[in-house]
Amino acid sequence: MKKIPYILVSMSILLLGCSAPSEAPTPKLQHALLKKPQSNLIAQGLARLMRSDNIAVADDVFMKRSLMVVDNVNKADELGNPIMGKQLNMPDRFELLIKDNLCFIRHLDSKATEPLPDVKCKVNNK
Repeated sequence: MKKIPYILVSMSILLLGCSAPSEAPTPKLQHALLKKPQSNLIAQGLARLMRSDNIAVADDVFMKRSLMVVDNVNKADELGNPIMGKQLNMPDRFELLIKDNLCFIRHLDSKATEPLPDVKCKVNNK
């Protein structure tokens, strides 16, 4: 009778351990609302997420809805006149999320997500 190589036994044990169900499910991101207005912190998080300058947001952003839409600004020429033609870019959409008492902002199209450690939010039960 041949002996099973040690490496195969070890790998089998590791694979079984990885596939064993955990007792508690991993918490998922949930839609959230702000506990109080925090537009400056949201604007800073958006700037980090989009790698851009601060974006002006309303004082009541994420107070009633977990979704925010940012319309693209029409392009202007060097004199400040709007460039004629179709605006091909769709508005950017963002959602406020929470997981384990930590808030996040996510860009819906790219799924890029930025933590907001100083923002206080709660689960949106609506």
